[in-house]
Amino acid sequence: MKRPFSKTQIIGILATIFAIGMLIDIVLHRFEPVALVFSVVLIMLGHHLRKKGKKVRGNVFFLIGVFTLIANIFSSVAFQLVFVTILIYIGYGLITSGQRPSVLRPELQENDQGKRIVQCQPFLKNLFVGNYRVADSIYELHDINIRYGLGDVKIDLTTAMIPEGETVIIIHGIVGNIRLYVPYDIEVSLNHSVLAGNISMLGHEEKGFNKNTLLMTEAYASAPRRIKIISSLLIGDTEVRHA
Repeated sequence: MKRPFSKTQIIGILATIFAIGMLIDIVLHRFEPVALVFSVVLIMLGHHLRKKGKKVRGNVFFLIGVFTLIANIFSSVAFQLVFVTILIYIGYGLITSGQRPSVLRPELQENDQGKRIVQCQPFLKNLFVGNYRVADSIYELHDINIRYGLGDVKIDLTTAMIPEGETVIIIHGIVGNIRLYVPYDIEVSLNHSVLAGNISMLGHEEKGFNKNTLLMTEAYASAPRRIKIISSLLIGDTEVRHA
């Protein structure tokens, strides 16, 4: 799925909406520059006192300034309009997400030393909002390194042609679930970090808060073909299972 707007266009739209909100704040007399300057002064004063060793007094001024600044920002029409726009964009991305990787052809280039460099696009691209789904197709597996914001990842490795040696899959997300299907004859290692979520690998399950887990199958180190999974989530479940 092609994004309807580029990153530059999104920033421009948000800046325009913020400017409209600021204009509404000024017309409705909701913009209070005195309170804004007061909060910034308190933050700077608190930071100065903490550097001087007066941590208690400095923390008090600093926290009062931060809370005052946050209260002024959150109560402004400009912030509320931008926040609602971002939520609508995220919701639209989640509803319309669901893409399949396309076949990519590498391009050969030569560097200044005359060596040929193979340049190709990654197997999967980074997404801020959206789902990754690789299934029901035969493909050659290469190292994967993806980062995403909100969404789910589902990759079926049982239909992949897995090369000899160690193949590395790196997945870093914020909120969502990760599910990987692996063949029975492939050894697997999972290094996963999560703030809140469950971890399941081939029947072994772990639950808890702020977990950092390293699991591997018994014959992983000596296997001719093996898959190393490195993943992290802020909130979400991770599962590695046989198909």
